[in-house]
Amino acid sequence: MNARIVDFDANADNTAERALAAMGVAFAVGASALVSPPLALLALTLLSARALMRGAALRLDIATLVAPLAFAVIIGALFGLAAAIGVLFAWRLYADARWSAGEAARLARAAGRPKEATFAQLAHAWLTPAYCLALVAYTAPHMVAGLPLNLPHIAFWVPLFTGGLAAGAMFDWGLRRMADWRLGDLAAGPAAHLLAHHAVFLAAFGLTLDVSAGIVALVAWRLAHAAPQASFTAVP
Repeated sequence: MNARIVDFDANADNTAERALAAMGVAFAVGASALVSPPLALLALTLLSARALMRGAALRLDIATLVAPLAFAVIIGALFGLAAAIGVLFAWRLYADARWSAGEAARLARAAGRPKEATFAQLAHAWLTPAYCLALVAYTAPHMVAGLPLNLPHIAFWVPLFTGGLAAGAMFDWGLRRMADWRLGDLAAGPAAHLLAHHAVFLAAFGLTLDVSAGIVALVAWRLAHAAPQASFTAVP
């Protein structure tokens, strides 16, 4: 009897379980940041070590960091440290949203649903982070790990408008997935990932005002995905 490694994307149930497990990790670590920041830091350290040990293909793309860091330095020199940290926060939120939307598209294509991988079909995945950024900007300034974070002040209608768009897009996406489920045609992998996407972003920044805990939750979510997993099955 021999053992073989089965590609993770080959099993939709495992893909969905991984997405929901990563969401659970994000919630747990984010909640621990509210109660005990040292405990949350320990959890992030363990997740980082796990990702480094198990993620053989992980690499640091320095080129993608140059532009946002340079822009943050310029803004910091003009408007202060709080504005620079605000720039880094907005960039990190965008980068995580882009990764998640790309992951959803990849899972949709792997599940044989190329139509669900288009930008129009994934617009709802961008609207939730946009609402979160608008809400954080409206409620700024904030403190993140003892450092000030500030964003340009915006009117109340901006988060209200983006929140309405996000809610409508999420409702439409949910109805489509429910219809697929009723027909027995639901692609569990991308659906679970997008469900976790909305839940994590909203829990991190859309429903609370503790930006530090939200950042911790988002980092934990990414780290939980960073280490590729494989399942072993026995074959004759």
